[in-house]
Amino acid sequence: MTDIPAPPPGPADAATRAATQAATEAATELGLGTDWAALGAPDWDRVCRRAGAILAGQGQAPAPGWDGALARTLGRPDPAAARDELARDAANTVLAEKGEVFAPEDDA
Repeated sequence: MTDIPAPPPGPADAATRAATQAATEAATELGLGTDWAALGAPDWDRVCRRAGAILAGQGQAPAPGWDGALARTLGRPDPAAARDELARDAANTVLAEKGEVFAPEDDA
């Protein structure tokens, strides 16, 4: 069996590494530590804003959706998925206030 070498790192890999380094630097500056799973949503938002500023300061404009990719890389839930869940919760609250049934199993 022949070992196939890994492809050289591409631009996406470099961008992910840069974002990870910026997030680590940001979390350290903010005194939040790098236990990514333990960070609450407000602290994660602070880290992302600061990491974005660090990347911009290095001349690397973060691509749209970079924070979601960073979250997945660091083992955090994707912020877009959290927003979808909050939207569902808000919609269910409205339905509940109207006396509507909103449980997924009731949609059958």
